[in-house]
Amino acid sequence: MQIKVKEKLQAMSFRQRIALLLMAFTLFPSLIIWQVLARQYKNEVLSGASEAVHSVVSANNGVLRMSLKQVEDGTQLMLNDKEYFNFFSKLSEAEISDYMNYNRIIGTSLVRQFALQSEVYASWLWTSKWLFGNTMNMSISREGILGSGMLEIAEAAGGSPCWISGYDYGQVMGSSWLQEKAFYDYRYCVTMLRQMRFQYNDLASYHVLPEGEEWPVLFVYILEKDIRRIYEGSISYAGSIYGITNEEGKIISSDSDRFRPVEQTPEEIFGHMGESGYTQCRLEGTEYLLCFDSLQDPEWLSWALVPMDTLVKDTMVQMERIQMCFLCFFLFLSAFASWVVSRAITKPIDVLIGTAERVSTGNFDAAAPVPREKDFRLLTESFNHMVKEIDKLIRKNYLLNLREKEAQLKALSAQINPHFLYNTLNTINMLAIQNGDEETSDLIVSLSEMLQYTLKKESGKIMLAEELGEVSNYLYIMKKRYEGVFTAKMEIAEGLKECLVPRFCLQPLVENAILHGFCGMKSGGLLGIAAQREGDRLHIWVEDNGKGMEEETRRRYLSGAPEKEGIGAANVHERLKLMYGDSYERKVVSAPGQGTGIHLYLPFERGTHSGEEA
Repeated sequence: MQIKVKEKLQAMSFRQRIALLLMAFTLFPSLIIWQVLARQYKNEVLSGASEAVHSVVSANNGVLRMSLKQVEDGTQLMLNDKEYFNFFSKLSEAEISDYMNYNRIIGTSLVRQFALQSEVYASWLWTSKWLFGNTMNMSISREGILGSGMLEIAEAAGGSPCWISGYDYGQVMGSSWLQEKAFYDYRYCVTMLRQMRFQYNDLASYHVLPEGEEWPVLFVYILEKDIRRIYEGSISYAGSIYGITNEEGKIISSDSDRFRPVEQTPEEIFGHMGESGYTQCRLEGTEYLLCFDSLQDPEWLSWALVPMDTLVKDTMVQMERIQMCFLCFFLFLSAFASWVVSRAITKPIDVLIGTAERVSTGNFDAAAPVPREKDFRLLTESFNHMVKEIDKLIRKNYLLNLREKEAQLKALSAQINPHFLYNTLNTINMLAIQNGDEETSDLIVSLSEMLQYTLKKESGKIMLAEELGEVSNYLYIMKKRYEGVFTAKMEIAEGLKECLVPRFCLQPLVENAILHGFCGMKSGGLLGIAAQREGDRLHIWVEDNGKGMEEETRRRYLSGAPEKEGIGAANVHERLKLMYGDSYERKVVSAPGQGTGIHLYLPFERGTHSGEEA
């Protein structure tokens, strides 16, 4: 046994022997230090982590309060505006043309008033005769507002700002259309209400809207996702959960699917309303560190849950880092001695290795200095020549092809970027609301959302939920156009709505099914949209029971022949090929009289807020 060990030692290189000595020199001291400091440091780190998380929650609460206060201050400035007073003091004498003219003025003024509050999604003024402001972003009905109880809340506040949270917009407004939608931005929002008794002072007198006259009510909406941006990612511990709860215990916002908006907050958390600090609690069998901080006006509670297992694990990781620091210190001392001995021998090789590492990162301008020694000079010159040739080859082929592909992708995107006039739609929508024509208003809002989605400047990929929302709007319009001809159904597997897909990848397929598949049909059409995960791929398909395709038509469709009108399935196919290359696959199942199924297979990509693990 001793002979074998001795033979192995003799077979080692000079560097290997130095490394063995360093291991023996550093292993035993680091183990002793680890045992002595581990227990004490664990408690200190847990206490420090609790303080750190609580300070983050308190800081986020401060930012949240400041954002709400800026909105309140903006409404206070509006109260003392002479122009508002002059119009609303003569509201009973105004005609329809006056309402429409002043609606444009107020819409512009409200946008300017909240221009610095990027989290404000929409704002408008309610009166019994007209809604003033830009209401195109939301589905609004007079009956919904009257039945929501919000006007009574604003009146009870007596002109003070009040915040309404923890509610489902579609349910409170009594909109069956919104409740049937798969996705819309403002489902969970926070609303500031304020009864606006406009007034102003001049040098001679004080003017105020008189008692008995109708005082407008200001509605300001902030989306849940914009509130989430304030705290999102602020807690770095794995498995941590952040949420905000209102005075009724309803969840306003959360970054976890376990605590969805409008749901009731567990008593272990809600019991700390009005307090600030941290403690430990157990939820569903798991021990958590709970850090919390309260707002006073409105009465909200911000809280964060961090699994105790994560804190302990992170503590051990930090202990290992300390051990590694000591280990690196001892290694440095030993390595310095070995470096002095071997420098003369290994320096040319180390220089060449360093240059090779820079080249491996894509820096082909790196050139190794040529040493004086004959053998190493020949090796270094050959290496430098090889790097230059590789650089020429890449610049000549790869970069040019890549730029050409990017140019093709931009050109294809430019083909599907229509432009429409929002002001006209806004006026038509307001007249439809004024006339009580909610069906026409819903159609206009659906079209407006489609146009807004089309004109977004974002490119590339979006969450599947947003693409489905666009398809829902398109289906709503087409059902009205082809009333009774077809019905549609979406079946999306659990957890897939937040995965990433390219924009405009579904609507052209749905359009083809309606315009071509159901051509000539009077009733009985069935349209299905479904998605499921298959391993590391996302499988999306659109099926119909329409007239189907001949085999020659199906082959021409698969070949990607361009259509004469519309965005076109061929355009979608070309974009997906450019984006994913060989990772993308398309299948077409069709026969005359048996309908058509278009199947897309894309790489599965998880979105930013997805609760699913890949």
